[in-house]
Amino acid sequence: MTTGDTGRFLGFFSVLVNAAFSYAGVEIVAVASGESQNPKRNLPKAARRIFWRILFFYSLGSLAIGVLVPYNDPDLLSQQAAGVHTAAASPWVIAIKRASIPALPSIINAVILSSALSSGNAFLYTGSRYLLALASNGLAPKFLLKTTDSGNPIYCVAATAIFSLLTYLSVSSGPNQIFLWFQSLTTMCTLITWSSICVAYLHFYGGLKANNISRETLVHRAPFQPYGAMIALVFFLIIIFFNGFAVFFPGNWNVYNFVTAYIGIPIFVALFIGWKVVRHTKWLSPQERDLFTGKAEIDALDEIWEDDKPRNIWQKIWNWIA
Repeated sequence: MTTGDTGRFLGFFSVLVNAAFSYAGVEIVAVASGESQNPKRNLPKAARRIFWRILFFYSLGSLAIGVLVPYNDPDLLSQQAAGVHTAAASPWVIAIKRASIPALPSIINAVILSSALSSGNAFLYTGSRYLLALASNGLAPKFLLKTTDSGNPIYCVAATAIFSLLTYLSVSSGPNQIFLWFQSLTTMCTLITWSSICVAYLHFYGGLKANNISRETLVHRAPFQPYGAMIALVFFLIIIFFNGFAVFFPGNWNVYNFVTAYIGIPIFVALFIGWKVVRHTKWLSPQERDLFTGKAEIDALDEIWEDDKPRNIWQKIWNWIA
């Protein structure tokens, strides 16, 4: 598209978009808190573990593959020049072939398949619980409240699973193009979600200050707040508005790419304004924000949870892993 300093900056910015897609779903731990045992103890612990696991497995893995296969690697460039969009173009595959370890490719394939299964399971769970929460609050059809004897929201799970059929779009347009569309759409929705979380936290923080509630009374306190949330919100908004920058360069205009990059913005704004208009809700001042409804019930549940402490070294190791 362009060269020089501008080209290098745009290359760096495009990496931010891909990174946002890769980190999508880190907030799932909060969704699972409603069905977990002793969430006051386990939720902060799970959040810390997610941070360290992402740092170790993903960030260090990305660094390792960058060391093993440089950006100007002949095999990597030849695959790109040939328009290959299969696993053969992956730097992981190139590195594995050079390692000449017979069983390693099969091991990596098994890891990738298990990772895909885990990811699909996590997002199926999250989507079904979002629907259940909407139905419980009268914002979705009541039939979605139907659950099995074990409490599984069967209709919510089915409604969420139906969207997996969209993967068959790859039959007509090619897997790489469909993946890029879904990547752009998912990145947009993820960044809007993260931005909403930052805004919600800033309102929560303002409510604490207005009601003279110290953050020291909270079970879990993130560092560098509220400035961390402010900085994150600014970066998220920048990436949201410029994530589809490539289509605005001469000769790169593509309606499908533009729509998948930006369709989330008008949908989110329309739903937000529509809710305000239909429900006649208003912005609450910091003093009006309710920070206590439901707290007594949660505190009562916390009293009955038994703190199952590890009794030997193996339980300590398993407790750290799981």
